[in-house]
Amino acid sequence: MPASLPLLSRISLSLLLSLTLSACGGGGGGGGNGDSTATYSLSGQLSIATGIVTDSDINDIYAPYASNDDPANPQPLSNLTTVQGFASARATNITVSGDSASERYADSADQDDYFKASLQAGQTIRLQVVDLTYFYNGEGYHGDLDLFLATATPNAEGKYLVVDKSQFGPLDGAAGAFEEVTVPADGDYLINVYAYSGISKYVLQILPASSAVPANRMDDFVADEIIVKAKTGSSISAQARNAGLSTLLSPAALNQLNAAATADPDKPQLLRLNRSSARLSSGSSPSDPLRVFSEALYNKRQTLLDSKRLRQQEGIEYAEPNYIRRIQTTPNDPAYRFQWHYPALNLPQTWDLSKGDDVIVAVIDTGVFLAHPDLSGQLIDGYDFVSNRDSARDGNGIDNNPDDPGDNDIPGASSWHGSHVAGTVAAASNNGIGGAGVAWNAKIMPLRALGKNGGTSYDIIQAVRYAARRSNDSNTLPAKKADIINLSLGGYSSSAAEQAEYAAARSAGLIIVAAAGNEASSSPFYPAAYPDVISVSATNYQGTLASYSNFGNTISVAAPGGELRNDDNGDGQKDGVFSTVADDSSGSRLPSYRLYEGTSMASPHVAGVIALMKSAHPALSASDVDQLLQSCAITHKATRCNRDNQLGYGQIDAYRAVSEALKLAGGGTLPPRPVALQSSPAELVFGSGSSLSFTLSNAGDLQPALLSVSEDADWLSITAASIDDKGLGSYSASVDRSGLSDGYYNATITVSDGSHNLSIPVYMQNGTVSSNSMTQQYVLLEDSDCVAEQCVVKSIAALSDGRFSFSGVAAGRYRLLAGSDIDVDNVICQAGETCGAYPSLGAEQIIELSADRSGVNFLINLNSNLGAAAILKRPQPERSGDAGKRAATVGIP
Repeated sequence: MPASLPLLSRISLSLLLSLTLSACGGGGGGGGNGDSTATYSLSGQLSIATGIVTDSDINDIYAPYASNDDPANPQPLSNLTTVQGFASARATNITVSGDSASERYADSADQDDYFKASLQAGQTIRLQVVDLTYFYNGEGYHGDLDLFLATATPNAEGKYLVVDKSQFGPLDGAAGAFEEVTVPADGDYLINVYAYSGISKYVLQILPASSAVPANRMDDFVADEIIVKAKTGSSISAQARNAGLSTLLSPAALNQLNAAATADPDKPQLLRLNRSSARLSSGSSPSDPLRVFSEALYNKRQTLLDSKRLRQQEGIEYAEPNYIRRIQTTPNDPAYRFQWHYPALNLPQTWDLSKGDDVIVAVIDTGVFLAHPDLSGQLIDGYDFVSNRDSARDGNGIDNNPDDPGDNDIPGASSWHGSHVAGTVAAASNNGIGGAGVAWNAKIMPLRALGKNGGTSYDIIQAVRYAARRSNDSNTLPAKKADIINLSLGGYSSSAAEQAEYAAARSAGLIIVAAAGNEASSSPFYPAAYPDVISVSATNYQGTLASYSNFGNTISVAAPGGELRNDDNGDGQKDGVFSTVADDSSGSRLPSYRLYEGTSMASPHVAGVIALMKSAHPALSASDVDQLLQSCAITHKATRCNRDNQLGYGQIDAYRAVSEALKLAGGGTLPPRPVALQSSPAELVFGSGSSLSFTLSNAGDLQPALLSVSEDADWLSITAASIDDKGLGSYSASVDRSGLSDGYYNATITVSDGSHNLSIPVYMQNGTVSSNSMTQQYVLLEDSDCVAEQCVVKSIAALSDGRFSFSGVAAGRYRLLAGSDIDVDNVICQAGETCGAYPSLGAEQIIELSADRSGVNFLINLNSNLGAAAILKRPQPERSGDAGKRAATVGIP
């Protein structure tokens, strides 16, 4: 219990066991001062802290009520707000004095709460599950709520985007206290708090958009498909039955899965659920309002719940949705032939040192137009792992032909993304046609995993396994494993299955490079953000971060990705990346070229440079590349090394990279790392707070000169807290909002030693657009001189506007407290409930009552700090305005 709550700490102990009911009828209990026969009144009004609203169907039957169980009629919310709520997967089964008159859900569940809000891209939805453990009749129970975010209306294809945080966090059989999702794009959304098991209060927050790195974005996925891997010795069919999924799987399908898992236990399996025939899955209902609202949206949510049920089985290593990955390109007009992006990397000088001989680069993408004259001689055998026939567009599932048939049914509208990427890596050069590739003499292993609608994580996993010469669904292996994998694809959902495969591929000696994403976002983008993958952001002609490129603390390195809105070099062409594509606008595929922009175009530049390095030093490892990047030895920051969230360790420099590879091949050693100033955190985001701390450190081997730290906004001030003689250490940043209009503000903290600089972005919000609402509050009057366990003299239910009035109170010394009891467990001021004290919580004062007193007003606020709740018993209250009574406390299951 924090030191600021000594009173509440004492009261929580004194009131925890029981409360006398006799005091509720009035009179008595004062400190004994004054006339024992005289009584007085005490009245005031509660007000609620800004930005707090209440779930409209909490368990307290005396609270205002409106059902929010139906997605067709959700509770509206503003885009910045905090909700105190209640949800239950079962009836609460509490009886009070032999009945359940005080509860709304004594005999039924409140499994779904739906809210609707117009949200902005980058906003965070945060759910605190309060009652992870609760007790009934001496037994412990488990409360588990899940948070889902879905677009309120389908897109043009009739599809809903569903975002779910139940897939992340400490979920191996246990619920997490906090779940978060990040809004992917501007629009109207449904927010669903779903009671997976048990009963719990919750706090739901809609937070402002921020450039801080949110790790909670999730991609679209295939409904009714789950990637699953059983632990050694476990049967997938047995685990599926345990998870209640047997009605969704035919015996033949289960037998096939078990046979495949037995034949190759190291390989994950794809579980396809037949929900249309079974109609029901565990935990569902034929009259589920979500199913009535949208069958497609219902199937998406049930897929997530089914994967969670599977994941919680002891015999399952992992079970997760089959995510859809998207290419990261913005295409433009074809056939431009200007490659400004190669001199930017000093490639012309580099080709005298290495051309990529004897190196294989696996390009996992949409496949490659195999007949393109700039590619046909650069290819080795590959494979097509697109398993969905509708997405494949080649008339079948997986096969040994990675030729790209196009990813759009409309002639001329396909991206030919894999061909463009492959051309950047290793298009034929010095052949008198088209353009050049980065590594002329390297070979491309084309692996098709993306089709008409993107690709699934399962198909991509198979391609990664093939590239690494590991068992896969093709039942074949390449003659030689790849040296490098390029992945110009991805999404915002972390996957245990994917991460394990990339770790295994790296352990097998492969170097993995991936695009950082194209949404100008700091969100981690996968697979680029996995620790075993090199994450590449995109630069423009000026060598600065491209306008679309993602950024953040997972960026490793940068490379040219193009900027089609600009012509900064004045060559009359847009500054895109030029490479190979096909053109099927005539109805037949013909070789062509096109200018694209994207981190998809940046990533193959890096993969190609690493191919040049690998050719110069065949023993080059992923760890070697990591060390060279971290010393900036192979980037444009080699003489002034520092890592930033835009370009990572800098834009790749091919000449330096190959020179360092040759040095390693000759037994040379890496030079000492120069000064690399960094801040933790890398950005300061104040939200509604006024003070944050950050720590400056040097990641290099050389020492900086004395640092200067300055800011560029008069509302921001910096104070050194604990620093060394160079100025490294901890600092405090404070904001003063006085005189500022409502809105969002940003500034920059600049750190410099004269030669090395670091910029720390600062973001601050002032004001709020949230509306407030107050649910039923209960006011307790306590004898301040009481040292026994029963100190509450009177209790009362406040009116809907917060007014309260005690009558018949004996003269004496009192304390006044109030709070909500949204779960009706007869305990107020728990986490997830409102709480307050007169005149303020943490600074309570004794009320000396010797005459009628009014105007005793105070603030209540939401208690959302789990583990630090002040627990107060709620006695039977007199109701202001009605005769309702609350009886003695009983725990809930």
